[in-house]
Amino acid sequence: MSKDYYQDEEFEGFEDFEEMEQELYEENEEWEPDTEEEDDDREPRRRRHHRGLKIFAGILVVITLALAGIIYGFRLEEVRVIGNKNYTVEEIKSLMGFPEDAPNTLFVYLRFFRYKVKDIPFIDRIDVKIENRNMICIEVSEKDILGCFKKGKTYFYFDDSGVIQESLSEKKEKVPVIRGAKTGNLEIGAQISMEDQNVCHGIMELGHLLLNHGITAEKIEIDENKHFTVYINDNIRAALGTPVLLEEKTSELANILPELRQMEESEQICGVLHLENYDSTKNSIIFTKEN
Repeated sequence: MSKDYYQDEEFEGFEDFEEMEQELYEENEEWEPDTEEEDDDREPRRRRHHRGLKIFAGILVVITLALAGIIYGFRLEEVRVIGNKNYTVEEIKSLMGFPEDAPNTLFVYLRFFRYKVKDIPFIDRIDVKIENRNMICIEVSEKDILGCFKKGKTYFYFDDSGVIQESLSEKKEKVPVIRGAKTGNLEIGAQISMEDQNVCHGIMELGHLLLNHGITAEKIEIDENKHFTVYINDNIRAALGTPVLLEEKTSELANILPELRQMEESEQICGVLHLENYDSTKNSIIFTKEN
């Protein structure tokens, strides 16, 4: 084989090598832009990550400040109870389960603002309100206690609708005991039942009138003739007769009672105010001394 042949082969191989080198270089050129694009993507990603951390930290600071404001800015300093007549302030709070050392106005309000009354005699509803950031107001809506009946050693107390609300072994102050009325079974939650409906209506009407006029009585007695007598205390009583014109009779009793109380203290009088024959004239009103 001639020398020229080997030279031509060697030359062609060199050209092939240059072509391969050129191809590799071009491929590398194509790869380099991909690396730059990845670097460009990482940078915005890092920025977004740092921005997210800053936002989270800011939210955390705001929440912390808000909680601190609630805890320290809404310290409960005063609890006011209004509308209660049959229960004392402490009794109302105890019946509700109201904490004595409640630290925070908002926390207490959230706990009790939907408070529902269950099995508490003579209470319709209890509303809890925020008066200001340091004071809670407990507003009580109570039913009036008109009187009670005594059966054996138990007192059955009824409300202004004639429903038995409570039974106790003791008599409450300022609540009259009804004596002489023939009642049916007395059960808590049940309406008063009587043989004579006129007497029943008379008891309910008289009970309302005594409350409206602010007259406190120890006892209301009904005799066999269905005549009503109101015992103010052991010394003074008012004979009202049958349950007619009760509003007028009770009004006169309220007008005269302060004078009778004054005479009771100064002269130790004891007697009966007669209103059985009341006819809207002063002549029909008589007080009879008994000592």
